[in-house]
Amino acid sequence: MNIRLHNRKMIRTEKYIKDFVAAERAGDVAIAIGDSEGEAYRFFHSSRGDILNGKTLCDMMSVSKVLVTAPLFHMAMDEKLISPHDTLGKFFPYAPSDKKDIPLWMLLSHQSGMGKVVFPDFFGPDRREEAIRFQLSTPFHFEPGTGYLYSCSGFILLGFILEKVYNKPLDRLFDDRIARPLRMKNTSFNPSEDENIIRCTRKAYDGANKCSDDNNHRLYGVSGNAGIFSCIDDMTLFGRSLLNRHVGLISEETFSESIKDLCPYAFGRALGYVYVDERYEQGSGLYSNGTVGHTGFSGTECFADFEKDMYVVSLSNTAYYAAKNGEGCMTEVEEFRKGLHKAMKEDLEY
Repeated sequence: MNIRLHNRKMIRTEKYIKDFVAAERAGDVAIAIGDSEGEAYRFFHSSRGDILNGKTLCDMMSVSKVLVTAPLFHMAMDEKLISPHDTLGKFFPYAPSDKKDIPLWMLLSHQSGMGKVVFPDFFGPDRREEAIRFQLSTPFHFEPGTGYLYSCSGFILLGFILEKVYNKPLDRLFDDRIARPLRMKNTSFNPSEDENIIRCTRKAYDGANKCSDDNNHRLYGVSGNAGIFSCIDDMTLFGRSLLNRHVGLISEETFSESIKDLCPYAFGRALGYVYVDERYEQGSGLYSNGTVGHTGFSGTECFADFEKDMYVVSLSNTAYYAAKNGEGCMTEVEEFRKGLHKAMKEDLEY
């Protein structure tokens, strides 16, 4: 047990969140902090009154990358079904000559040179190949392996590859291989519930298809880059599992390989994870070097700090309020995290 986390008065953290919501920079915020034995602290605050609870869902956006795609890829590594050194051409024989030799580790660490792609149409399961061909037809931003560019497109392709490897849809893979073993009872793609959800998009919900990400929406809510909805009750279980190196899900050998920094450029990246070091400004000194996790555009995050024996998860709709107020969404979300992490650090060191 990390004694430092237990029975702490998180006064600065709670004030920061309350002030942020009062300034209409977010409407709903929920956080949890814990160690390898379990949760030590949680806090909810909403502009809508005392409405949030442990089962309130939030659009996790790109946190889906470490909730779904990365751990499933690592499981496939364990089962010798896939390797980070496999190339796109192995799974997509029709890949053009400039794409076929890209190794999958470059997609996982955002060094493939493939940038943002916006699907021109809705592609259901019967049109997967069309979606893949469209992605593979787009030009590079740089030669693969010579730079860093965050790419949701790479993770969409990884999701398609996992579906091919396991011959099962990504949402079912997540439920069978991750949600059920970790007893995450409320986390899924395409949630049916409408009421107990933190509003993270200005778009009209299309039934269960509620994700804010345009490409995920056009893949009917299931993709490797985004689409998972989760809650603090479930995310604290996942955060603890990540901190415990996903023991029981992934071998120690594979997990150790998955958390090594692979990116020599502007941002630390491992096999699917953000890798925290001195380049990660949003951490505000809260996280030790070697911490891994991910953030989501809506204002979400999940990180595991192995040195401090601490995980942090947060849910927020900061991006929704930034768009509503005419602010730059990504800038506002980053500022929210910087301030939140700074307040946490001060509380934990006090």
